[in-house]
Amino acid sequence: MISWKKYISVIKHTILVSSDQNKNLKYWRDDMFSNTIIFIIPLSIITLAPSLIWAFDCGYYPMVVIDLLSVLMIILLGFRKGIKIKYRKLLFIANLYILSFTLIYYVGLNSTLYLLASCFLSVFIHSFKNKYTPALLNLYISILYISLYYIDWLPVHQNSTKPNELFAVFSNLIFLSFLVCSLIPRLFSKLNDRFRENLVHTKKIEKQNNLLKEITWIQSHVVRTPLSRLMALIELLKDSGNSEEDKKFLLDNIVISSRELDGVIKEIVVKSESVHAEK
Repeated sequence: MISWKKYISVIKHTILVSSDQNKNLKYWRDDMFSNTIIFIIPLSIITLAPSLIWAFDCGYYPMVVIDLLSVLMIILLGFRKGIKIKYRKLLFIANLYILSFTLIYYVGLNSTLYLLASCFLSVFIHSFKNKYTPALLNLYISILYISLYYIDWLPVHQNSTKPNELFAVFSNLIFLSFLVCSLIPRLFSKLNDRFRENLVHTKKIEKQNNLLKEITWIQSHVVRTPLSRLMALIELLKDSGNSEEDKKFLLDNIVISSRELDGVIKEIVVKSESVHAEK
């Protein structure tokens, strides 16, 4: 358990160190990418052995190389420091698509699910200038595979695939890919709006809290000075032994202290109104 927590901590620190630490939508997507890497590394290592054994038995040596490089790339993206998170994501996405095409080429149409998963993950972890980029990649890969099928450049065991089956699988893949690329960015757009609203609301609350703290400080410190002086002057004025000149002096200072206190109270009122206006 301790080793797993340490492993998670290392991956998070490596990936998110170059991310925007503001808890906004971008950071959330970056964090989701780091979580993807956290779980995909051990899963890739576990599935690597049976995949290599199968590829060796079938004589698919390019697939062996790509499998090994793919796992090494994922490990590199998880542990290698100094790579900007944007490039980590792009390398991860490229790795996904290369591996997906390799699986489709050697295994067959059953592996088209990997292309759909690649599209889904790509849209979730990265914001593309053209939101349909992952779907277009799936379209191009589909066209490439169909072209290889018609010129007989696919492995022998895939020759039994019927053309109508081929078009049915890839048409559904393309449809679902474009659907994913259309809907998920809309979801993120709504979430981003909500993040911004929450951020504005949080800043407003912080501003109100600062004003309230300032009012509290004024009430406990600034008000105290003229009030204490005023109370002391009144006590002195009560002394029956004061001359007329002393009384005049005391009254003048009482007026000054009263005006000073009035100014402080007005300042508190203005700040209090500002707090209410921010609501």
